[in-house]
Amino acid sequence: MFDWSYWQELFEARARALMIRRPPPDDRLTDTERTRIGDSLGTFQLGEQSEGRTLQAFAETFAARRGIPALPAVTALFIKEEQHHAAQLAEFMRANGIALKRRNWTDSIFRRIRKLAGYEAAVTILVTAEMIGFVYYRALARATGSPCLKTICREMCADEAIHLRYETQLLMTLRGERGPLARRLVEWLHRTLLSVSARVVFHDHRRVLRHVGYSPRTFRRDCEAIYRMVMHSRTWRPKTRDPAEKLAA
Repeated sequence: MFDWSYWQELFEARARALMIRRPPPDDRLTDTERTRIGDSLGTFQLGEQSEGRTLQAFAETFAARRGIPALPAVTALFIKEEQHHAAQLAEFMRANGIALKRRNWTDSIFRRIRKLAGYEAAVTILVTAEMIGFVYYRALARATGSPCLKTICREMCADEAIHLRYETQLLMTLRGERGPLARRLVEWLHRTLLSVSARVVFHDHRRVLRHVGYSPRTFRRDCEAIYRMVMHSRTWRPKTRDPAEKLAA
């Protein structure tokens, strides 16, 4: 059974510790690094930046229908952490003279689909983005010599590990209402979405990913490995640090 009180207590405790890491004056990207990662970083920063109105509305409707009073609060706290990621990346970008993006074609498509889809589909798209983002941030940490950016990437991977555990448990709860055949079909569609999305992300961020040795095949392989690790887990109440340490290693 999904333990809503556990997640509310966890996210409330984490919200009190949120802070923006400001890059020190002597920690700046080189011109070569800025060329390599600037556009890519801007796209991911845009993806992290959302008011979350659609997800919040879905959560409130589902909570009212199922009698889950904690869900809206948990969702709001989760969205706050995602917004913190966007603010942290924006701070680093401004310090390094990288312009913030207003629009990106892949981000626009995913946002539009989330608005048109239902709650389960919206969470599926979100968790898919988090899985790919986890692999990307590990790669980004290897693609730069900036200690500050490396630390930001490690912290975001640790956060994403917690988010992935929450989101996949929520997703399993939503999918548990389906019959076995329908559930297998939905899971196949999810794996297909992940595979296609990983290919698109590799194409858009190939400068960063190729620099650290990824090919389209190996990047997709690592994204699929995260899917298997998280979606097949039976741990419903993880310790706060363990999942992050396991995934971020």
